[in-house]
Amino acid sequence: MSKTDWIIVGGGSAGCVVASRLANQTDSRRGKVTIIEPPTSSARQVDRERPANWLNLLGSGEDWNLATSENPQLANRILRWPRGRGLGGSSRINAMIWFPPTRKDLQMLVEASSGAWSISELQNDLSNLTELIRPEKPAWQSEAAKRFLFAAKQLDAGAAWAYKRLNRSGRRWNPAELLSTAQVAGSIQVQRTTVNRLIFKGDRIIGVETCDDHGKNEILANKGVIICAGAIATPAILMRSGIGPRDQLEKIGIEVRLESEQVGQGLQDHLIAPVIFQVRSGRFSSHASVQDIARWQTMGTGPLASNLAECGGLFLQESIQIHVTPTHYLSYPKLTDCAFMTLGVNATQPQSTGMLQLQSSSPRVPLSIHPHYLQDPSDCDVTIHGMRLARRLVAETDLSQWIVTETLPGEKRDTDQALERAISRYSQTLYHPVGTARLGAMSSSVITPDFRLRGFRQAWVVDASILPRLPHGNPNATIMLLAFKAANKLRDLVG
Repeated sequence: MSKTDWIIVGGGSAGCVVASRLANQTDSRRGKVTIIEPPTSSARQVDRERPANWLNLLGSGEDWNLATSENPQLANRILRWPRGRGLGGSSRINAMIWFPPTRKDLQMLVEASSGAWSISELQNDLSNLTELIRPEKPAWQSEAAKRFLFAAKQLDAGAAWAYKRLNRSGRRWNPAELLSTAQVAGSIQVQRTTVNRLIFKGDRIIGVETCDDHGKNEILANKGVIICAGAIATPAILMRSGIGPRDQLEKIGIEVRLESEQVGQGLQDHLIAPVIFQVRSGRFSSHASVQDIARWQTMGTGPLASNLAECGGLFLQESIQIHVTPTHYLSYPKLTDCAFMTLGVNATQPQSTGMLQLQSSSPRVPLSIHPHYLQDPSDCDVTIHGMRLARRLVAETDLSQWIVTETLPGEKRDTDQALERAISRYSQTLYHPVGTARLGAMSSSVITPDFRLRGFRQAWVVDASILPRLPHGNPNATIMLLAFKAANKLRDLVG
């Protein structure tokens, strides 16, 4: 048994932001912060540093490499679900896109808080967070990105821009770096082990039980436990602790401590449908030349500084996001002699919701993931509208002179039924799972607007699981915004 002041379960984007803020106090409230993060093995250094190599991180030792159940609306396919493993969480292995929450997203958070927060307050927090994170403008753009951004201005259907990124001088960066500053490093301890369940004393959570190859251990917290384990692991920990749907817990022999039907429910993810074009120039090779390597090493620019998903935007009244890559989305990084551009289409606000199911009381057994993609027919309808917009962006702008042919779905597949089949067969996850322990003011909400685990004291949750719904774009910035806000509240509330 060991003791600390704060326990942070999970060292992903949220956990790192919270830990750095709690450890960055100079008064008597400053205490020892213990982050608990399972052990990991590192991917190749070159892949961890070069933005263009990020796809090589998927399936590496830094990826939990989860998988969904069969998806009936996706031709019964099982999708790989990459989730980052190690400090930094999924920001260790993602495309580094910094997509701040839109005004509609901020309004969604205000409504979830039942007015406890305001848009101006959230905007101020976002400004301070951005100053802390310092996302970079792209150091290099592919021909595909440049041509698309010019074309998007010719068709008045939305807004497109080059995404800012979590980079430093053209190199990958993630929020784990916040833990290494001199002011906070001495107050933060990282324990490489797995949290099995929470430890209770009445309605107070006093610590966590961990387990590894050496057996079980207990870590107690003087000030509290903050769960930042993500949209998959957070509900799993809650359920193993007896907090969740009664039928699920009793089925696998877990004593119900608090019946909470929404734990593990409400799962949402962005699903991307690729529209792929062969183009006349600008081939993006996965094989770096000597000149490319030298350019990146000395100046942090060139093709190796590309994050592949270099630009995009929101269209059709923000119902559609389009990601642009200078690649064949489904075959890259396989070598090819042809040049491609992919316009990846996703519905920003899907109506379908899925669920997670606990299969065992052991943390070694993965959850069963049921995303229920496209279960609501409107999601497919919106995606089809987006695919037709992608075709218009090519046919009705200067892009038309650069395109050789539409490779996928193919120009002959033009009916709604044909496009629906293409969506079913070729769509992929955008790695954005959220919503499995939602925040809200209602008694059924798992988390309260002050980030407390409803029904308990000295326990808070902040990560992707608490989002009431998906934001319009990539959720990492919104998750870090919530973590920033939660840390500030904890600094104020707990002496």
